[in-house]
Amino acid sequence: MVTNLTGKDIFFGTANDLSLLKGFVVEPSRKGVLQDVLKEGTHRINPFIQSVSIVNIQSQRYEFSGDDAIVFITLDGFNISLEGTVEFNILRGAAPCLSHEVGDMEDIMKKLILPSVSGFARIEGSKKSATEFIVGESRQIFQNQLEEFLRQICQVWGISINSVLIRDIIPPQEIAEIIRNRELAQQEAKKFMQQIEQAKSATELERQKMLALQNRAKVGAETEKITTEIKAKQEQLERLIAARTEQEIADVGYHTAVAEVKSKLALAEAERKVIAEENNSQAEILRRNVAAFGSGELYVKAMLYRKIAPRIESIMANQGTEQLFGLPLRKISEDANRGIQK
Repeated sequence: MVTNLTGKDIFFGTANDLSLLKGFVVEPSRKGVLQDVLKEGTHRINPFIQSVSIVNIQSQRYEFSGDDAIVFITLDGFNISLEGTVEFNILRGAAPCLSHEVGDMEDIMKKLILPSVSGFARIEGSKKSATEFIVGESRQIFQNQLEEFLRQICQVWGISINSVLIRDIIPPQEIAEIIRNRELAQQEAKKFMQQIEQAKSATELERQKMLALQNRAKVGAETEKITTEIKAKQEQLERLIAARTEQEIADVGYHTAVAEVKSKLALAEAERKVIAEENNSQAEILRRNVAAFGSGELYVKAMLYRKIAPRIESIMANQGTEQLFGLPLRKISEDANRGIQK
């Protein structure tokens, strides 16, 4: 932070420009604190014209604990001690005005941070009962609300709030034991409830296992049943196909036999007709031959003569015998003698 030791000031009859950070900083031509700050490094400064003040803009911590703990009265009339830490840092552009208007880092903590925390704790703390700060989520909510409040307040001054942490909330001893016992009882109840839930979960898990085994056995039985039914249907189908095949083979054999019988009957009938025709032809020829000879007896004799006569060489018989076996031996003998004489 740079301060001009020389230049125009209020004694020259011209006041500072109030629009420039409420008049706490001045223009470069006037005497007073300048708005621009010097960055880290080496700078050439005339100590008779300007002076330089070092302002720490690194992160700072303000702890309120022990004797500095914040005490406030709750809604039900109990004193609560609040211990915690606020981490903050000064913005570079706000350092000149803040240092000139408020003071150094100690002044910033005591004039801005501490009053803001104490005021918020007393106002908001008086709206809640003591038990709300000991158990439940009120403690975290109170911490978040405090951090948001400090950000809004300190942002106007050019201070950045990095974090707010409430480490401990100390209740009065007359209710601490009661609350502690109740908290232990609630923890035991939660423990028992967890054990009950675990037992229920174990029971449910065992039930699910038994259901899984039952379903597995059921699926296995159904699978075996389906397999047996499919196998039985397959065997039935195979037997049906075999029976139909045998029936078709038998039908083919039957039709073949019928065809063979019909063929044999047709052949026999043809042979019968041929034989009958042959017999009829021979009978017709015989009939005509008999008719030609005049009678059957004459035809038979003629056939007999035709067969025997050419092979007779001699006949030994009595003179009085005129016929032998129906043959006219006398005539034959005469014809034979006549032929010898010739």
